[in-house]
Amino acid sequence: MNDLYFWAAGGLAALWFCIHLFVGGREIARPLITATTLDPLVRNTQYLCWHFTTVTIASMAAFFMGAAYTGAFAFATAGTILAFGFFVVGVGLVMALGQSHARLPQGWLFLPVALLGVAGHLA
Repeated sequence: MNDLYFWAAGGLAALWFCIHLFVGGREIARPLITATTLDPLVRNTQYLCWHFTTVTIASMAAFFMGAAYTGAFAFATAGTILAFGFFVVGVGLVMALGQSHARLPQGWLFLPVALLGVAGHLA
């Protein structure tokens, strides 16, 4: 039964990966890299971090799918920790910056992924 939770977590993380890559690429990464008013070091560091995020979300999806396929709980544990980390940072930083979750909802997207990972561990 736990493999169903891990497949669901992996599928949802894969969906967020695709949205990050295609929507975020168009709306965030492309304007960022062409922002000539930013210092090149700041701009390039942010662009690098966007790509780090891309790799991390893909890894999260792969960890859950690997756990579902092989039964290796260590993969699911890694995916669950990453998902909770994205949730905590994504929700907490938005609050700390005084921003709106309606405008920056990304952190909340990872709560169901993390909860599916926990459910898989408990199943």
